[in-house]
Amino acid sequence: MNRFFLIIAAVIVVIGIVVLVWIRPDNARSPASTAPAAVPVQQFDMTGGQEMRPRWDAREEQGNDAASN
Repeated sequence: MNRFFLIIAAVIVVIGIVVLVWIRPDNARSPASTAPAAVPVQQFDMTGGQEMRPRWDAREEQGNDAASN
């Protein structure tokens, strides 16, 4: 008899979980969540800093050119 009640209890728990998942509100489909959140535009300080230079010098640059056809 104990095994029978344990099986019945497990079935009831599984059915309860299925019902809760089925009836829960689906937030992904709600109209309020379809609009993107307003994100302020980031402002970066572009003053000062370091001069940008290529990582190679003129000799290496010539060897990396594409072959002409």
